[in-house]
Parts: sequence; C-alpha cells; structure tokens
Amino acid sequence: MKETIGEYIHKLRIESGMTLTKLAAALDIDQSTLSKIENGKRNIPRFILPKLAETFKLDIKRLEKEFFSEMVAEIIYSQEEPQEVLKLAEEKAKYFKTKKEHQGSLSFEKGKNE
Repeated sequence: MKETIGEYIHKLRIESGMTLTKLAAALDIDQSTLSKIENGKRNIPRFILPKLAETFKLDIKRLEKEFFSEMVAEIIYSQEEPQEVLKLAEEKAKYFKTKKEHQGSLSFEKGKNE
C-alpha cells in the first residue's frame, strides 16, 4: 500500500458504503478518533488492527507489516539525513539477526560454553 493506513481505512470505508459512525463502532473507538486517523492527524492504535482486519476481511499479518513499516518510515524520515539513518538501521537489523542466530546455537561440548 502506498498510502497511509489512515488513508487506506478511509478508502475501504467509502468503498464499502460504511459511515464513520458505523466503522468507529465496529472498531470500538469514537468517531472523532477514527476521523483523525483517516485524516492523518493521529496514528492508528495497534489494538484496532485485528478488528479492522475482521471488518474488511484483510490479512492481519499484512496489516501488521504495514503498521510497523509506517511507524519506521515516520521515525526515519523525520531525521535530517533519512537515507543514512535507513542504511544504519538496515545494518543494525542484520546485526540483531546474526546475534539471535548465534544465541540459538549452543554447543554442549566440554569447555565450549564456559
């Protein structure tokens, strides 16, 4: 999805013919909160994602990926040098992955883990 999650929700709501009030009730939030999310004045709370997926028959895993990628994009591109921050973040992610893989491979030979 190229648009924000809020814009996407707005599009889904309009295409399905739902009112702001009806969708807000389905998501268990108030109408003004939903309006702010759709207009980009507020970030979507994570707890809404399962209800949103259920309401519009969306893949929850894909929706979560979009949610997290939007959070990361907002953080990175609020920086002075976003490309460098992104490059450093990618390097750090690779380091975390390598570290986690090594932690999962213990050897029980005498002397190796002492």
